[in-house]
Amino acid sequence: MKLYITLFLLFLSTTLFAQEQFVLDNRTAYCTLFLKDGKLIGTCEKSFFTAFEINLTNQELDSVSLFKQLPLSGIANVTYVPNSKENVDYKLKAEYDVTTRAGFPQILIKTSDGWFAMDNLKIYRDRITFEMDNDPDPPITTTDLMVINKTITLLQDEKHWNRNDDRRCKDDIENKIYSLFCALYSASVEVEGAYNHRSAIMQRIRKTIVDIYPNKELQHRLQDFNNLPETDHSVLMDLLTRVKNQVSEKLKE
Repeated sequence: MKLYITLFLLFLSTTLFAQEQFVLDNRTAYCTLFLKDGKLIGTCEKSFFTAFEINLTNQELDSVSLFKQLPLSGIANVTYVPNSKENVDYKLKAEYDVTTRAGFPQILIKTSDGWFAMDNLKIYRDRITFEMDNDPDPPITTTDLMVINKTITLLQDEKHWNRNDDRRCKDDIENKIYSLFCALYSASVEVEGAYNHRSAIMQRIRKTIVDIYPNKELQHRLQDFNNLPETDHSVLMDLLTRVKNQVSEKLKE
């Protein structure tokens, strides 16, 4: 594994002076962070994450030194538009660490709004650039199967289903009456010890919801699916069973 990471870091170092060629689309965000006063600070285009800040421990910036410093702490700026009203900007704590979930080392951005990999990372002497998938499809693991199984257990009895989701889970957990979102939240915390808003299983369920209701405009896919008049308990369980089967088949590959 150490050899694998070393080879990858050497590959990154060859891209130090590469040219950036960005083709904008609605799903991919494009970020540039500049080295300033011991931090990497910059902004993103096409993303609800408008800016990032990474606190470095080493003033030098190259592929080897950056990866050696991980994990690092910092800030992520987010823009939220509540009910089409004026934008609200707020800051989240962010952790930056190494992940190999794609089969090779990447920098993973961890926030309470989700975990995102830095795709197509390029490291220069004075800045880094990277792309970020706004609606990622992370690789499935056995943990995702455990989460979906626990979610099915929580919602199997209709009397434990809250069909009026408000995306606040404290009362759901206390009363043992869960919306789809809160059942996934509770199962994720129990299985993984933490909640990742855009984990592989959360994303798989979101995208399957779109498959079920392709013509619906869903602002919050999990909440809106849960609350739709046409979503009864059998539709809910069909969704979860379908996703469980997808996950099981994926793990066999």
